[in-house]
Parts: sequence; C-alpha cells; structure tokens
Amino acid sequence: MTNPTIEIDLGEILKEIKSDQKSIFQEISEIKKEIKSDQKVILEEISNIRTGQARLEEKVINLEKDHNEFKESTRKNFDDIKELIEKNNNETKESIKELKTAQETLAADVADLKGVKSLIIPIVVAVTTAILTLVARSIPFG
Repeated sequence: MTNPTIEIDLGEILKEIKSDQKSIFQEISEIKKEIKSDQKVILEEISNIRTGQARLEEKVINLEKDHNEFKESTRKNFDDIKELIEKNNNETKESIKELKTAQETLAADVADLKGVKSLIIPIVVAVTTAILTLVARSIPFG
C-alpha cells in the first residue's frame, strides 16, 4: 500500500488565510461603523428623552404652582364672599328693623288720622253753626 501524498503549497494557504483575514477585518470594521452609527442615534434619542423629561418636569412644577395659586385664590374669593354675605345679612337685618319701626309709626299715624277723621264732621258742624249764628245776629230784624 502506498500512501497518497498530498502536496500543499503553504504559501498559497497563507495567502488565502491573509485574504480571509483581511475580509474578516473589513467586515468587523463595517460592523463597528454600524454600531457607532446606531450608538449615535441611540444617544441622540436618549438626549431627546432627557430634554422631554426636563420639559415635562418643568410643566408639572408650573401646574403645581398654578394649582396652588388657584386654591389660594379660590379660598380668598370664598372668604370674601362669606364676608359680603355676612355684611349683607347685617344690613338686611338693620333694614328690616327700620321697616318695622316705620311700619309701627305709620300704623300709629293712621290710627291718629282715623281719630281726626271722626272729629271732622263735628268740627264742620260747629264752625257752620257759629258762622250761621254770626250771620243771623248781624241781620237786623225789625
């Protein structure tokens, strides 16, 4: 039996390995470029997210401030309205007292007028009688 011999040119294999190695390094370089590009996009997105978060936090702070101002304003308005209602109630009570006093005075005056009305007829009769008596005495009879 004879052993088959394989002739291999080591120089050719080395060239092939170097060629393959060069293409592998080139592919690795392209992958690195893609990763750097993707990394740049991701960093930009993170930056945008952080900017958006800062804006959102600022809006929340402004909303809290506006809410607190609204609560304070509402409380003040409520207190003002309450004070006005109390003042109005006091004025209304005083007006009612004044109206009752005026009503009582008017009722007394009306009662007095009724009394005077009942005296008018006797006064008119008395004056008329006095005048007729004067006229009758001033006429000479005879």
